[in-house]
Amino acid sequence: MKKIHKIITVVSLAVSGVLASYMFCQRFTLLHLGLLYDELYSMATAFPGFSWGYIWREMLLKDVNLPLFNFILYGWNHIFPITADYMHLLSALVSAATIPLVWFLAPKRWNLTQRFIFTALMAGSFALVQFAGIIRAYSFAVLAVSALTLQALSILDVLSAHKNPSAKRWSAFFFTGLFAAYLHYFSSALFFITALIVFIYACYFKTGRKTVFLGTAVVFACWLPWVYHTVRLMSAPGSSWWYTTPPVQASFEIAQFLFGSNLILGGLIVLIVVAGTSILFTYKKTLFFRTDLILPLGQTLILLGVITLVSHKYNLWMDRYFLAALPSFLLLLSYALFHLQERHRILIILLPLLLTGWVGEHWEFVHNARHEPTGLKNALAYLTQTEKRHTILVDTAKTGYPPAALNLMYTFYAPKDYPLTIIPLTEQNRELAFTGEKLPVLIPVCSVQHLIFTETTYGLEEAQEPLIFAPDICVLSAKEGKIIQDD
Repeated sequence: MKKIHKIITVVSLAVSGVLASYMFCQRFTLLHLGLLYDELYSMATAFPGFSWGYIWREMLLKDVNLPLFNFILYGWNHIFPITADYMHLLSALVSAATIPLVWFLAPKRWNLTQRFIFTALMAGSFALVQFAGIIRAYSFAVLAVSALTLQALSILDVLSAHKNPSAKRWSAFFFTGLFAAYLHYFSSALFFITALIVFIYACYFKTGRKTVFLGTAVVFACWLPWVYHTVRLMSAPGSSWWYTTPPVQASFEIAQFLFGSNLILGGLIVLIVVAGTSILFTYKKTLFFRTDLILPLGQTLILLGVITLVSHKYNLWMDRYFLAALPSFLLLLSYALFHLQERHRILIILLPLLLTGWVGEHWEFVHNARHEPTGLKNALAYLTQTEKRHTILVDTAKTGYPPAALNLMYTFYAPKDYPLTIIPLTEQNRELAFTGEKLPVLIPVCSVQHLIFTETTYGLEEAQEPLIFAPDICVLSAKEGKIIQDD
């Protein structure tokens, strides 16, 4: 029986290694795809034709997004051509670098199997592969959260021996935290949550309390000015948050986005329940010291609590935001798989089965990606090549980005040397949409709610069905309507 278990383990790990290696390489296969709407903003904030002072003053200080990624991309674009391939390459390289990073930063007490399981999950996650090359801060945030989480586990190991970690180890943790704090708000939250958990353990073991408190306070002091700036922007008159998907529906969509189909989700729920029950019965007296479990569980639960509180004002239940938290989720999952493998060796087959499912999800994404769902590219091709338009109206009310970035974003896919004029739609110039040339109205982030908002705010009625270019962009041909005023 032991021989059979050994064969199953070896075969399962070998198959998992092949699948993880395949998904690792897939991070570099879709670099050629066109830029999505949010990626166009990243491009505009890193455009080498603008000075950094102009970008900082006219774009970054007028936007709520954290600025570190834009600064890095700005330097990258001064070295390499400003094309989709090269800009995607930056994020893909960082995503790929995360895999050897988690292997080498894993706590020394982990054996090769535990280290392999977590690394394979990080390499094989189809959500991380899908967003590996996206020209946003996500790949950087995943790297930062992976690093600070594994650094925290090593710090907790030292604290549990009633020793204070070295200054070098603490410095690396806080530097990584500061890096995470200026990449994405979810990675910011995860650093401070992680620091809180480390502080609780430091208090319990009565060592390192002052260091973790002061170090976290320094990072918070460095981060606070931007938070204050963001709160002011979000509280300004006329500002609004456009994302309004109900939390229950959004939660299910987030779970599918991160982990896959209903079948995979169902299997993971069963796995977590079985592993969780086994862990509780096995370690019920020493659970507090199982930091591989307690740290990612604490990160996850506290983050969800923070998001729930903030979402009473600004709905943060958006699938791609949770990419920054995926290392914590996968660390929990890896602990569950490792525990089941230790208690019931044959259950190691769950790892290659999960990775196989994720490969299938990736293949479905690759098939859809062949059509390049970049709505703005298709919309501009239609407006400039089919309709030969040289002037268009753009509804910028809910774009979420500063005006200085919009012209470059909306003309990026116009034919080279094509004279195209972009006019922001206002109540004062709305008549241009239904008189004279009857200019088309380009509506970015074109949800049903946004379309209704545009029509009611500017008193426009549809002359014909709006033209839909992928889920994010539509073009409205208007006839005169009546402006609807709020009571």
